[in-house]
Amino acid sequence: MNDVPVVVRVRQETMEWYWNKIPFVLAVLCDAQCVVVRTNLLFRQESGYEDATLMGRPLADIIIDCDLGAAAWETPASEHRVRLRTKDEELLEMELMAMPIEIGDTRHYLALLHQVGAIQQSGLMQQFALTLLRDESMGVILLHANFRVNAISPLACKVLGVAKEEVQGKSMDELFIHAPLEHQLLKQMIVEEQPVRNHPFRWSMDYEQRELLMDANLLRDRQGRLLGAYVTFKDVSNLRSLEEQVQRSDRLAMIGQIAAGTAHEIRNPLTAIKGFLQMFKNTMKEKGLNKEYGYTEIMLTEIDRINELVSEFLLLSKPKNITVDLIDPAAVMSEIMPIIQNEALLHGIVVDYRLPEVLPRIVADREMLKQVFLNIGKNGIEAMKEGGVLTISGGVEREQGLPRSVCIDIQDNGPGIEAGILDRIFDPFVTTKSTGTGLGLSVCQRIIHDMGGLIRISTGSGGSTFTVSIPCSIEEREALG
Repeated sequence: MNDVPVVVRVRQETMEWYWNKIPFVLAVLCDAQCVVVRTNLLFRQESGYEDATLMGRPLADIIIDCDLGAAAWETPASEHRVRLRTKDEELLEMELMAMPIEIGDTRHYLALLHQVGAIQQSGLMQQFALTLLRDESMGVILLHANFRVNAISPLACKVLGVAKEEVQGKSMDELFIHAPLEHQLLKQMIVEEQPVRNHPFRWSMDYEQRELLMDANLLRDRQGRLLGAYVTFKDVSNLRSLEEQVQRSDRLAMIGQIAAGTAHEIRNPLTAIKGFLQMFKNTMKEKGLNKEYGYTEIMLTEIDRINELVSEFLLLSKPKNITVDLIDPAAVMSEIMPIIQNEALLHGIVVDYRLPEVLPRIVADREMLKQVFLNIGKNGIEAMKEGGVLTISGGVEREQGLPRSVCIDIQDNGPGIEAGILDRIFDPFVTTKSTGTGLGLSVCQRIIHDMGGLIRISTGSGGSTFTVSIPCSIEEREALG
C-alpha cells in the first residue's frame, strides 16, 4: 500500500511567528522547484552563508548525497542522511527531515536539518542547564548578546538581592548595581575578553553568610559571533568551613601538646606556693593580722585561676578517657537545664526551651557534650548585659530524605559579635569578655570536631546563634530512613 502524501497547511502569519523559534534545527524553505526561498538564523550561522547568497539557489547545491527531486518530498516526514556544504566548503554530517508544506495556497517544501545525534544532545544539554538554574548551591546568570538578563537562578537572585521577575530583561549594569567590584570585573571581561575565574567574595544577609566563587565568560558560536555571556556563583561555604576547621584543629593540637608538656612544670611550684600560703593564712588569722590575711586570700584566688587556666590548656589536647556511647542529645540538654536556668535567673535572663523531647541518637561522650552546651549557654547569658531571652531549639538536618545530623541552636538577643572578631571567634585566646581566657569556644570546637560534627555561628545586631551539628548514628539513619 502506497503512503498518501501529507501536506502541512499553515497561514503566513503563523509561519512568520514560528520561523526563528524552531529549536535546535537548521530550517530551509524551498519553492516547488526546490529552490531556496528562506532560511532560519541557525542555518545561516552553521553554514556561514549570507541570506542574499542563498536566495534563489538550488537546494541541491548546498545539501548533497540526497536526491531532492520533488518526488522525494512526497513521503511524509521522510528522513535522510545528508551532508551540508558550508560557505568554507566544509562538509557537515546531517540528518534531514523533509516534508511538503502549503503556506496560504502555495506549495513549498520544508527541510529541517540537525547534526547527527544533535537533538538528543540538545535535549540533554537543555535539561542540564535547567538543573543548574534550579540548583540551590549554584548561582547562574545568562545574558543576551546585548548583556541583558535572559535567565537567573534563585541563588543568584539572593546574592544580588533581587527578584527574578524584576530583573528579567534588565541590563548587567542594573543587575550588579549593589556589587560594584564584581560589576567592574564583568565590564573588564567584556572589554578585554578575558574570563573571570574563581573570584572569591562573601555574601551575607540577615543571619546567613556564604563564601562564594564567581566565574564569568562570553558565549560565542562556531563562527566567533557573540551570543551572550554567563556568570556563575559557586557556594563553597562548606569547603571553606572544613579548611578553617582543619587549620584550627592543627593549631589547637600544637597548643595542646605544649600545654600537656608544661602543665606539670607549672602546677608543681603552684602546689608548693599554695600550701605555704595556706599556712601563712592560718597564722595571720591566729595573730589577728586581718589586712595581711586578706592579701593571702587574694593570692590564693589568683593561684586557683592559674590552675583553672592550666586545666583549660590541657583540654585543648585530644581529650583522654572519652566514654563514647549512643546518646539522645535532647536528654543531655534536659539534664543540664537546671544549671542553665539558675545561671539565667542570676542575670535576669528568660530561657525559652523549644527542643523536641526526642531527637535521633548520636555517637558522643555525654559529659563532654554537657560541657559544650553549658559553655555556649553561659556565653549567651553573659552576652545579654541588660536582660533578654536565651532560646534553645533544635531539629534534624536531612539529606535525600534521610536524617543526616542533629542540630542544637542556642540563640541570644545580645549585641552580636563584631565582624573583626567573628572570623577568629574559635581561635585560642580570642574573647569578647573583659575577664575571659578565650579558650572556652576553642575547647568546645575541638570536642565537637572529635565527634565528627561542627559548630556554626551567625550573628547580627539582634544577637547571635550558635548551632551545634553532630552526625546521626548509622543505626538511627537506617531506622528513621
